[in-house]
Amino acid sequence: MQADMHNLFPAVGELNADRSNFRFDFEVGKSGQYGECKFNVDFKQRRAKVREEIRGVIARDYLYFNKQHKMKLSKQEHRKYQVWDQQYPADAWEIKRNMRIERIQGNLNPFIK
Repeated sequence: MQADMHNLFPAVGELNADRSNFRFDFEVGKSGQYGECKFNVDFKQRRAKVREEIRGVIARDYLYFNKQHKMKLSKQEHRKYQVWDQQYPADAWEIKRNMRIERIQGNLNPFIK
């Protein structure tokens, strides 16, 4: 999974480290935890709260890894990611990225349409 290019995204190191392996949540908490970045980590509940613009990208990535690498998702998580996938469709950048990865790695993320 770590070598799968579909798993590579640019990220701010502090956010990535704070998020750890916490589950993604629906609501963005109070603003300002990371300055202008609309991303919050609730350490007590072990949840990362993400802005709407990236929910679809997260959903398609998790659905892909569930299918491709048998990454376990709870029924609730699977449903949440299906909903996010529908609510927040792939944009031109995500589609182009998927095609570039296919050229290099040889496979598409089938959830990106």
